[in-house]
Amino acid sequence: MKPGPVNLNGQLLSALPEPLAEAQRAFYYGDGLFETIRVFDGQAPNWPDHWQRLSRGFMSLGFTPPVTWTESFFKTEIKRILVPNARIRLMVWRSPGGFYLPTQHHPQFLITSEPLASDRYEWVEQGLTMSLCSSVKLPVDTLSGLKMLGGTRYVAAAREARMKGQDDGLLLNSLGNISEATSSNVFWIKNGEVFTPAPGEGQVKGTLQGMLSTILRTKGWKLHEKCASPEELLDADELFLTNAIRGIGWVREFENVPYGYSITKHFHQLLNQDLESKIAENCWD
Repeated sequence: MKPGPVNLNGQLLSALPEPLAEAQRAFYYGDGLFETIRVFDGQAPNWPDHWQRLSRGFMSLGFTPPVTWTESFFKTEIKRILVPNARIRLMVWRSPGGFYLPTQHHPQFLITSEPLASDRYEWVEQGLTMSLCSSVKLPVDTLSGLKMLGGTRYVAAAREARMKGQDDGLLLNSLGNISEATSSNVFWIKNGEVFTPAPGEGQVKGTLQGMLSTILRTKGWKLHEKCASPEELLDADELFLTNAIRGIGWVREFENVPYGYSITKHFHQLLNQDLESKIAENCWD
């Protein structure tokens, strides 16, 4: 059946403009995935982890990508718009057809690039303030570890945090356990040991979270993955967030409880050292 006319911001059209029509399922249903990838000196050290998560997302959403959509293919496509230091956003969505039940499973993609000033992760001395998000909770299901296009819950959490005068918000899952921040994974330190929520607590499986976890275990730090309530954070010595674009952000205050940062800053240094080693290997070429 041929689509009928549309009203786009008061402009009457015979049909959706072609770019919107092609991305219809992305903005109608959030039927897709995305990855945000940090590039340093023309290198993307965490690209293999991004590709692994994206590939897992193809399977979870039932996409049937072309056989040409390999890891090498996307590296080539990203390089076509690459600048030395950048934030890359790779979006993939299902082609038009159907309502909630799609009529086809062929995906499309869009890659954007935003130049960044720094060629390494920077330490933000003033730290972050956080509060507990009360307006939304994250579901725990088979799609929880993926970066889905529909980010309404995270938008609501970010707005709540800003209305409270905070930099970020801590989200709980439907069981009341710690899940993640609005765009970051959560770590805390108590008595020299490091903790992070166990897999399957509703959080996105962060690429930098995985990278840092590997570094810490290699360096002999005790890292525990556990289900935890927000009260456990209130008893921690240090609290920090990890994000593939920003690196490590130490939290100076959560729910009016202050935290230190000496170990967290050491982890930041270890992260940049590992990053420099990977960049020297020219892993992106």
